[in-house]
Amino acid sequence: MKEMPAPRYEGPAAGTADHSTPPRGPHRPLRVLQLFQAPDGGVPEHVLALTAGLEAREQQVTVGGPPEAVLRPAFERMRGPYVPLPLVGAMVAPLDDVRALWGIAALTHRQRFDVVHVHGLKPALLGRAVAIARGVPVVYTPHCFVYRSRLLRPSPTARARARLVLAAERLLGRRTAAVVAVSEEERTAAIEDGVIPPARARLVNNGVAPDLDAAPDVELAAFRGDGPLLGLVAGLRDQKGLPTLLEALESLAEGGRAPRFVIVGNGPLSAEVRRRVEGGPLAESTLVVAFGGRPEPYLAALDVFVLPSYWEGMPIAVLEAMAMGLPVVATAVGGTPEAVEQGRTGYVVPPNDPAALAARLDEIATSPETAARMGAAGRQAARERFGVDLMVDRLLTLYREVAGDGDAVTNRKGA
Repeated sequence: MKEMPAPRYEGPAAGTADHSTPPRGPHRPLRVLQLFQAPDGGVPEHVLALTAGLEAREQQVTVGGPPEAVLRPAFERMRGPYVPLPLVGAMVAPLDDVRALWGIAALTHRQRFDVVHVHGLKPALLGRAVAIARGVPVVYTPHCFVYRSRLLRPSPTARARARLVLAAERLLGRRTAAVVAVSEEERTAAIEDGVIPPARARLVNNGVAPDLDAAPDVELAAFRGDGPLLGLVAGLRDQKGLPTLLEALESLAEGGRAPRFVIVGNGPLSAEVRRRVEGGPLAESTLVVAFGGRPEPYLAALDVFVLPSYWEGMPIAVLEAMAMGLPVVATAVGGTPEAVEQGRTGYVVPPNDPAALAARLDEIATSPETAARMGAAGRQAARERFGVDLMVDRLLTLYREVAGDGDAVTNRKGA
């Protein structure tokens, strides 16, 4: 039978094929492929920080992600290539999925990788299929399992979709070198749901290194007034609990206790959020701003960070806010309670509970001493538990383990 030609990739990573066997030894650089699907938010922030850390440790990293990724210019400034792939969040997108699968296959044909690390469901399905077929060890970080969050969505097909995704997770998990959970809650779920055996379920918390010297955003600083400024910086989508937030703020406004609040973000709910804020009791106390660039200027303008999500893995936004010295009010979902210590670094409240959220917002907005104490404790916790170097070192150790390298020397410049 005539051999089928290998798929050809025409993107910026194209070049002469590299099938050479990398040299063995404890200090050899690993060739790592990172794949992610989210155009914005915590996942690309995580992959960018991980890529920068790996390159600082002399590893060779290629990143594949959506063409429209907000952080694409930052990825393209890295030493390794950024490969645009039509990885989309929709559960089934036949044309895009085939093109993405073909692109990943072409990429892995042209270069021999030691490890493929996939982030999110679509890379986990397509990237794992290719990596397994190529015999390349694959590491998977779900950043919150979709089969669990699907159950929270108001759709008549939610349960059926959740069962289908769980079945795929279990099938691919048999050939996955490791599942990296970003919280203990997620690691436990992966084991209990049969996604991965306990020995291959690893806990590596997300790490952050925000620019602590960032100047506050001018528009937010001008809006703050005399009192504290509370705010959310996140994608404006179903996950983030915006109806709960707006209901909580409206109840405070109707009682004459509305704090100054800013909602910073982009997404499918942007127009709806603006209409509700500008046409109701929040018109004077709440500002909606499109997100652009980096989160630090927005965080630097805030006194309290709020995240009322319905589901999360280990939210990067919360960790960044803590690192910037902000107290956090968030919902007790996913790994959030593992980061936000109740009464010490902030408050956690039940999801979809506007009354509980309103009570905590009012409490922290009217107690600057409490807010300052929590912010300082959060900064210390972020430094000790959620630093980028700790995250990168742990993942590089795992990469060397699954690649069969044995020695986990990080070889970071200046280490």
